[in-house]
Amino acid sequence: MRRPAEPSQTPAADFDAVALRPAWVEIDLAAIRFNVAEAKRLAGSAKLFVVVKGDGYGGGVVEIAKAAVAAGTDAIAIGAPADALALRNAGIKCPILMYASTLPEHAALVASLGIAVTIHDFVSLDAFAHCGVPVEAWVKVDCGLGRLGFNPDEFAAAFARLQKAKTLHFGGIYAHFALPEEPAVMATQQRIFADACRAAEHAGQARFERMVASSRVMLGYPELNLTAINPGRFILGLMEPPWATKASVRPAVRSLKSRVIQIKDLPAGTVSFGGAERKLGPVRAAVLPIGYGEGLPHAPPCHEVLVRGKRAKILSRRGIEHTVIDVTGIAGVEIGEEAVLLGSQGGDAITAEELSAALKVPVLELIPRIARCAPRRYVESQDFS
Repeated sequence: MRRPAEPSQTPAADFDAVALRPAWVEIDLAAIRFNVAEAKRLAGSAKLFVVVKGDGYGGGVVEIAKAAVAAGTDAIAIGAPADALALRNAGIKCPILMYASTLPEHAALVASLGIAVTIHDFVSLDAFAHCGVPVEAWVKVDCGLGRLGFNPDEFAAAFARLQKAKTLHFGGIYAHFALPEEPAVMATQQRIFADACRAAEHAGQARFERMVASSRVMLGYPELNLTAINPGRFILGLMEPPWATKASVRPAVRSLKSRVIQIKDLPAGTVSFGGAERKLGPVRAAVLPIGYGEGLPHAPPCHEVLVRGKRAKILSRRGIEHTVIDVTGIAGVEIGEEAVLLGSQGGDAITAEELSAALKVPVLELIPRIARCAPRRYVESQDFS
């Protein structure tokens, strides 16, 4: 068997192989800056910690953080050590707070990153207190969410032990409040958080940050902005009703697009991809090189796309890298034609809310998943700054 010929030359260093596959999501950095500026306005005198966990909610941790810093954030909150390394290597020098996400035996390595860490139980407290590296520590308290954090009956002992830890600099207390839609639940959580702050003061802590205002709390309870706020989904414009109406917010995930790579006529009786659940034809079909590998659901309902400003139904299940659409009633569709799965084209638009409802996946899950899975292109919108 003859060996294939060797390539005549190696690709250039700036060769963009990703761009050769015509499927991409557009991330609007101007929208990020707009939303950060709006969060700063809502924060008032409180410090702004822009949350970029989950790879910047799918938008890219470095790019989203850079835009947030350019818009004046006071600090960045992250979800993993790799984020800290990426941000520091990218030249971002502002304070960074990392939420709890590591094992106790790695405390020294985490502390060496030069970031503020989270203490959420006695094991993590002791690990950072004895890691041999001075570190700024924030305390996470559980006010009723049932996730990470010290329980109320542990507050006094936790802050007493923290006070004795010579290598720990106490930065602040934070909590994540559940059910901001229910004021009575919020009131109970607020009282628990106040108890935690009093326990810290009783242990001898005088000045520290107090932070409970994530995106929805920031919008619905301005009195809870305290000394710092930490919005995340707000920065990406991922606010669902009624929260989206409480402040100006712009969607940062602006569009999901692809281009036609094949046009073909399907005769009557053609079986749709994925099984014999439906027969097609006669249909003029177009194939897009985008599929569930880009974060979209595999099985129907798969909704529709915009081609030449008109709606084209998705014919069958998506493959991992292909989607087939019906362009029978759309004249002049050619190979290379742009198809919009999310965003606007001509006089029509497929919004995140429409796509979410059609695919039966919440916006907060669907849009970050698409942004993280699809090849990203960063854009700068012109309709706002």
